[in-house]
Amino acid sequence: MEKILSKIIALFVLLVVFGACQKLTRPPLGDYPKDPPVPPYNPEKSSFSFENNITDDGENKLAGSANNISYVAGITGQAMKVGNLGFLSFDLKDVITNPDGFVSTPLDTIKKLGSFTVAFWMNGNGTAGGPVSDGAQGIFAISNSTQFWGNIEMFLENYTDATDNNAVYLKIHMFNASVAGGGEEWTADDNVKLKNVLNKWTHIALTYDAATSSLSLYKDGVATAVNNKILGGGNYGDIKFDNVTGMVLGSFAFQTNPSLTNHGPEPWAKSFNGAMDQFHLYNKALSAAEINDLYTSKK
Repeated sequence: MEKILSKIIALFVLLVVFGACQKLTRPPLGDYPKDPPVPPYNPEKSSFSFENNITDDGENKLAGSANNISYVAGITGQAMKVGNLGFLSFDLKDVITNPDGFVSTPLDTIKKLGSFTVAFWMNGNGTAGGPVSDGAQGIFAISNSTQFWGNIEMFLENYTDATDNNAVYLKIHMFNASVAGGGEEWTADDNVKLKNVLNKWTHIALTYDAATSSLSLYKDGVATAVNNKILGGGNYGDIKFDNVTGMVLGSFAFQTNPSLTNHGPEPWAKSFNGAMDQFHLYNKALSAAEINDLYTSKK
């Protein structure tokens, strides 16, 4: 009996060893599923063509809320027309509580642009076909919740040119948290008083190159008098925004309801009186040739 039991145990062990030595069913080494390739770097963070919608076709895919906007014929397809007290707002807070369709977004992309380009087409009406008067008109802002002015703000100042009813005074404001004291910079002089802008489609582009701390403003694909303007004595560096809560097109950051800043609406502050098309935000400074291509191709 003992011999039979030993033989059974030996046979069991043999079967286990034989089974372990069998070739397992598995795909050849080279046939394992591979991770998809890393997508190429895309500097275009947000892009709006306003084809009867406010869809962001850039990398950020921002979702926003529209207040009193409509759609009209644009430079390409349709464009966004801003009505009285109108604006397009994107809530960029980490925690979203607004029930009006806002969603969370890749906030660091906005907070840490480094270098950037803002480019868009505008067709401003001035006031009754004349110059911008009776208050300033907001165009674009990235808010700063602890300040009156946004981290970046572009707007048309109240201005009349004696020789050109279609001229504008395009003021530019920036903060930079990379600079001690907040790095507040204004570009608000005769160099941003631009001729022949209103009552037609005009292409505007603003670039900032962190490597050279230089700001450039383009009109219709050509650099204006603001061309490689050095900020911060050449030490302005990478753009970093603090206390970002939202991005606004067609108005000021403090004009939204609720306000995206530490201040409420001002009676002199107006929404942009006109239409915007093909808005782009990049986290790189486009070259002069790339800006000109946006203009010539009507992108």
